[in-house]
Amino acid sequence: MTQQELKVLLIEDNPGDAFLMKFYLGESTSPVFHVSHSEDVKGGLELLSKEKFDIILSDMNLPDSFGVDTIKSILTKYPGNLVIVLTGLTDEEVGLETVRYGAQDFLVKGKFDGKVLISSVMFSFERFKLNKQIDSVSKQLDEENSRLDMMQRLLNVGYIEFDPATNKVFRSDYMRKLVGMSADEASSDNLEEGLQFLLNSDGVKDKIKDAIEKNTTGEYLFKRKGDDNQYKLLFEGKNGKLSGVIQKIS
Repeated sequence: MTQQELKVLLIEDNPGDAFLMKFYLGESTSPVFHVSHSEDVKGGLELLSKEKFDIILSDMNLPDSFGVDTIKSILTKYPGNLVIVLTGLTDEEVGLETVRYGAQDFLVKGKFDGKVLISSVMFSFERFKLNKQIDSVSKQLDEENSRLDMMQRLLNVGYIEFDPATNKVFRSDYMRKLVGMSADEASSDNLEEGLQFLLNSDGVKDKIKDAIEKNTTGEYLFKRKGDDNQYKLLFEGKNGKLSGVIQKIS
């Protein structure tokens, strides 16, 4: 099994505190920490310009920066980094404030030993990594939804899905706009409630049920109550669910 190695940037001007932090981190064998040290923010930013660090441990009060401005200086210039703030006993409230400005966590000097330090750092590291993964997946979904929306607009069709196991229906925003759904309709994800606005809703129910049971494709022409337009539903039943697109044809 490959040994985990993490690069740490320690920004600390107090020689005693810096020695203690490096000693604690040096005791760890799993993971192994490689520590680079700067005594001020300026030096820390110079190191960040040259290499990538997994974790930044930074005192709040430094020769060239004080309080919350320290975290702002680091994350403004190098956003997306994991920063854990080191505070004094009288700075706990300010430590909480730095978390609101983007720090992952804060540690109060004098209140931890090597074991607590390493477990706190690793907890923050794993949480930070998980949040990055969630953000990445969220971004991918946003991009896919954007592509879907563009495709629907270009083809002038709306997308719909139905899961009979839950009786829930998903309607894309463009589908709702295309058929002129009211706010009450759009807020409901229940198929039965959506079908009550159609003329001959029993017909489309039968088509949907048959397609899901037999894994077949098909189409269905329908009108909505109080709407002179005619719509076409092109659908496919697969894996116990139905997906399809709706077109306005008149």
